[in-house]
Amino acid sequence: MKEILLTSSVLIAALLVLRFFFRRSIPRRVQYALWGLVLLRLLVPVELPALPVSVLNAGQEAREAVAVTMEQPVYLVPVQRTPAAEVPSAEKAQPGGPVATSDSFGYPVLSGDGQTVTKYAQKVTVSVLLDWIWKAGMAAMGLFFLASNLRFWQTLRRDRTAYPMEGSRYPVYLCQNLTSPCLFGLFRPAIYLTPAAVAAPERLRHVLAHEETHARHLDPLWSFLRCVCLTIYWFHPLVWVAALVSRTDCELACDEGALARLGDGQRLDYGRTLLALVPVKKLPANPLLTATTMTAGKKQLKDRITRIAHHPKPIVAAVLAAALLAGLAGACTFAAPQTTPDAAQSLTGEELRYFNEDFFNGDYMNIRNQFLSSHYENPKDIDLFSLFYNGDGSDCTQTPEGIDPQELSAALDLDNTDCPTVMLTTAQMDEVLSRYTGLTLEETNQVNLSHFRYDKTYDLYCHTHGDTNYRGWVQLSAGTREDDQISLYYQDDFMGDGWKCVTLQDMGDGSYQFRSNMPCEKPDIATAYPDWEPELTIPVDDLAPYEAPAVTVERHTNDCAQRFGGFSVGDYTVRLYLSTDGNYYAAVVYEEVAGSNGDMSAWDVGCFLTLPTVEENYTVSFFSDLFGHDGIVIRYNGQITESYGTCFYDYYYLTDDGVPVLLARTYGVDSQVIDLDGDGTNELAGEWQFFFQRDGQVYEADLKELLEENWPALTFWDYAILDPYARSLWVTGFMTADQWANGSGQANFARSLYFDGEAVRVYRDERETEDHLLEDVTAPEEIIQKAKEWGQKSYDVMLGQDAYVIGEGFDDWRITRIESCSPYKYGWQWDGPEVEVYSLSFEVHSIKPESVVLAGGIYVLEDGWVGGFYLEYPYLVCIVNDDGTRTFLESRIPGDGGPGSQAFLEGLDETLNNA
Repeated sequence: MKEILLTSSVLIAALLVLRFFFRRSIPRRVQYALWGLVLLRLLVPVELPALPVSVLNAGQEAREAVAVTMEQPVYLVPVQRTPAAEVPSAEKAQPGGPVATSDSFGYPVLSGDGQTVTKYAQKVTVSVLLDWIWKAGMAAMGLFFLASNLRFWQTLRRDRTAYPMEGSRYPVYLCQNLTSPCLFGLFRPAIYLTPAAVAAPERLRHVLAHEETHARHLDPLWSFLRCVCLTIYWFHPLVWVAALVSRTDCELACDEGALARLGDGQRLDYGRTLLALVPVKKLPANPLLTATTMTAGKKQLKDRITRIAHHPKPIVAAVLAAALLAGLAGACTFAAPQTTPDAAQSLTGEELRYFNEDFFNGDYMNIRNQFLSSHYENPKDIDLFSLFYNGDGSDCTQTPEGIDPQELSAALDLDNTDCPTVMLTTAQMDEVLSRYTGLTLEETNQVNLSHFRYDKTYDLYCHTHGDTNYRGWVQLSAGTREDDQISLYYQDDFMGDGWKCVTLQDMGDGSYQFRSNMPCEKPDIATAYPDWEPELTIPVDDLAPYEAPAVTVERHTNDCAQRFGGFSVGDYTVRLYLSTDGNYYAAVVYEEVAGSNGDMSAWDVGCFLTLPTVEENYTVSFFSDLFGHDGIVIRYNGQITESYGTCFYDYYYLTDDGVPVLLARTYGVDSQVIDLDGDGTNELAGEWQFFFQRDGQVYEADLKELLEENWPALTFWDYAILDPYARSLWVTGFMTADQWANGSGQANFARSLYFDGEAVRVYRDERETEDHLLEDVTAPEEIIQKAKEWGQKSYDVMLGQDAYVIGEGFDDWRITRIESCSPYKYGWQWDGPEVEVYSLSFEVHSIKPESVVLAGGIYVLEDGWVGGFYLEYPYLVCIVNDDGTRTFLESRIPGDGGPGSQAFLEGLDETLNNA
């Protein structure tokens, strides 16, 4: 909507300027036709490809400012006013800002002069309030539009009498009380005459020519669409101006067309007819009336008569210039904003993985997630109440260190609270703020800090509440880096208010500080492909359109034995239930009424999917913005063939009539809606399928089939893992290794598959190895050194084994992965200093890869690198000392204990106990 308002305003203004400068040199029919661009802009959400001249390029900052304003709070319905002096917490509130009180009802706000605290019954955002006003105004305008035209139609029907006219293509009626002749009727237009219009044959001929010209120009349709625009954009002054001016141009174009039909010899007589029949009014005719009445103001009538009398001839050059300029205005206002290239680089999959899994999310009550709970362009404006609502990440319901618990309980009356009380000292807040913003509490603008209750004796901020409002997970979909600034984009499902961008500053020492968190448009950030050329590029331009399996809806009534969760999709509810026939169904609910005993007293549904009989075999979740639809995805176990079963993911949306439509079906252990090629439009990725849309048609790329057809070396596709951060599919299997000594060895392979919008790119890992470390493997330097020590030790152990057990010809080794795996995210606790754990992987190189024994998970790649060995203790464990240095311990975490497993946690405990 914001984009349409901006671009339509510019387009209307441009056409008004063109109308003024070309008013004497172009035909009025051309001038009238140009208003079709405005109709198209207002009613059809079309968008041309991005152009440098797009209006939206210049309006980016304005749109961002509007987005910020839209999220500002608005307080409604004042219910109580109290002098600020009687509200102790008002002294900490900002003028015009909220005041923290212990009342559970209402929203107290300090007045601008700081003298009064007003409690409001409701708080909404500016966007919500404007949405209410817009819809209410639209409804009122719609009713007025219908009432005006129905009333006019009833008046015509009561007053009209048939007036037969030979040769007229349209019904003609005579109305005694009509102010001027008109054409009325959208689907069956008719001409309505006044007694003055039929007083003379010549006058009648002029009127009929005029109204029939209106009909040939389809003016009833354009008038109706003009009224629709006014109904939708009732608040937009330029739309009203465009409606009034285009209505005038409609009459001028009609005069021009009628005279072209009557002939130049009728100009003066036609002008006299207008003077005799057009009633002059000070106010314009009702713009919401679709009839083509001849009412006009003095200036408009004078303009019409002048043009009829002088008959200015159109100038061909002027017509071409006007058309060219109007086309340019259309291009500027219809074109999408252009993404200008700059120094910003897309984050790699590994970088995005770090921010998703390590920096954000992870540990419960990760304080970094709370920095996303408010909007701010400057860290000084962070909402401190939202940030510290649950404390600083530690258990802040316990008495802070150095304070007597009994004294504090008595001072804050903690024994009489029903819910836990979060308590933070200024020092605790300063520690978080200085670490993640570089500021102290005093240096911030202390936004909403007054919502906390402050105790001066203990320098303590506290708040009692039973909820957490903790943002447990944020999915960062894309990101860029420009110098030391990181921009991360996410759809805020927690707040439910669209896309956001959080910016961080890389401090150069492995830490990051928050700089802003603001609403934004959905990003179109290019996918970060590997730095080398793809091994294979497979075009997908010859695929046949995808046809999803047909959906059959079967009506069931009163067969509900047990119902499960419901999911709202548009105006309907989709529910899963167990039927009395023993089957599990997914169904659209038409009617459901539960009786007092829990049984369904009314049950009427449309079943569209029969599910496995075991309840745990399926899950249901929502998806959005996939090929223009929102809906639900149902995951269940199914059979592709009689001998092969896997997970099915069915993506359904509902039509306006509640009919379920299967948009796509993917197979495998994972399926996600991802913008694979980074163009701002989502695709669908499964374990061996990519779905994409082109020219409104959905296509399916069967990756397994495409790879088999285009890569002769492939002998077996084993399994694939979807990587949403890299926007790729990681595939493993077996291939023919012709370069081996035996000439026909079977090597393992690993390839990454990307979709660039036109083709599937297949990448082999071509990272270099330097000093026993695979390129792009990063960690603190001392961690890398310890990992290399571990790698050398593991390599020496391997060389001591018999060749018939693992193979021979080993000549090198490398570290392929160093991954931080914090035990705290798995609920592990201990009372000592901070503990870091790193998981390690390594490979060895063989000059005789054909001799490697593939057993127990061992693999050998076509270039001779071998991995997958069982390693007894493949973890580094260290304690972080108070001065930031690390003390490394002898790890006892076993190789068969994955991060977070019981063996992992028990091994970590043993490591610390032995230290």
